[in-house]
Amino acid sequence: MKQLALALCTVLVSTLASAAALDSFDFTANAAISGFNTEHLTQVTPEQCASSCLATSRANWCVSFDYYKNTQECDLSNKRAADVGGLKTNYAGNPYDHYGIKDVLRAFTFTANAAIAGYNTERLTGVSPAACASACLDGSRSNWCRSFDYNRTTQECDLSDKRARDIGGLKTDYSGNPYDHYSWAPVDGVPNPLPGNRHVLLIGIDGLRGDAIGCSGCVATPALSALIQGGAVHHNLLAGGSQATVSGPGWATNFTGFWADQHGVTSNDITQPLLKPHVFDQIKQGYPTATTAVVADWANLTHNLLPKQADYVVSNEAKNSQQATDAVKRWLAMSNAPTAIFYYLHNVDIHAASYDPLNANYQSKIAGEDAQIQQVLNALAARPNYASEDWLIVVASDHGGINSSHGGQTAQERDAILILNNTWQKSGKTPYCSGDLSAVTLTQVNGVTPHVLDFLGLPNVTAGQKYAGCGQ
Repeated sequence: MKQLALALCTVLVSTLASAAALDSFDFTANAAISGFNTEHLTQVTPEQCASSCLATSRANWCVSFDYYKNTQECDLSNKRAADVGGLKTNYAGNPYDHYGIKDVLRAFTFTANAAIAGYNTERLTGVSPAACASACLDGSRSNWCRSFDYNRTTQECDLSDKRARDIGGLKTDYSGNPYDHYSWAPVDGVPNPLPGNRHVLLIGIDGLRGDAIGCSGCVATPALSALIQGGAVHHNLLAGGSQATVSGPGWATNFTGFWADQHGVTSNDITQPLLKPHVFDQIKQGYPTATTAVVADWANLTHNLLPKQADYVVSNEAKNSQQATDAVKRWLAMSNAPTAIFYYLHNVDIHAASYDPLNANYQSKIAGEDAQIQQVLNALAARPNYASEDWLIVVASDHGGINSSHGGQTAQERDAILILNNTWQKSGKTPYCSGDLSAVTLTQVNGVTPHVLDFLGLPNVTAGQKYAGCGQ
């Protein structure tokens, strides 16, 4: 009997969760989007389609779905009716219904099975997610409401004046996972305040050796190679030396322009705070209305190494590069994209087989991430205002590797990469920096942060210096 009761309870919770998900959509009978299907699901109910659309793996792109009433299928889409000129309503037999995410919810970033713990300002009962979103944004609360947690089981929500980034992240281990978290973010973004409409796209590739790109016998990397051809590359930016060649110190140095003895991050311990300002926070110090975004699957990057004032933060599933890519594509689809984006790709840091540039497994991981980068570069060039924007694309790694590991001070473990390009798909534009810089000794403190600050016209207050041939 206990097992039966537990099973019935599980079904009830699942049904309530699905019904709540369906409340997030506007319904149009006998209509569909024609030709804009992204993912097809079979043997599902409308409630299940709604839950799938809102799921963490799709929340960065899914905004509507068409439901096949006769066959119990649905097509999830990254387009709304308004994006494609309206709905088609003259299908023979009217087999479809259309569900578009409610506009009020499009102002929020959705995270399934998560909540802010202990920062609730106001509780609403007997409400849908859309009603909570409307309440958060109405005139009486919009000056303080920044997020809400929705309890699918009880149909309640807690409005908060905090975002996850303000309190060290979301709690994701509630028994039974009753909560979903919604964080407010302007749908069209905030106008970029930097002169010349300058932006930064920082692509972090964990464990990528600089000598694994462009060498004889190396794997083909069309996206990275094109960035190198139109910009500058250093194939041996020296990580380590005074610190371990592991991710915590490496990314902290990339982000600050200091070594571990000053930035304070000496290992991968998530409790070690960043003692020097993150370059994205330096951007905000110079231009307070600039917006910054981070997507990463490694907890340190969304916690102790996170910019203190990050506006958009997405934690993708472990080594799910497509989810990270989709988050960046969504930011790039905004009318006003973030001023600076950090896009983290984890799969090259294999900890298996070999970090040798000629190793087939290592090469396959590099090729896979290169294909992800190509998607983002395509989305960047497709921006309607891209011609009037000035984007510096920076590619960096935290360390190299030897055999199946890293952390020591061998040449292979210290070998990181730096790519700088501001001419993507802009023929005739003067490069910020060009050529192969590898003959010049540069260390990791001289890499990301000094060049980003220089490109954006901000003072360099770091221990590093940009390469003399870059910039003005």
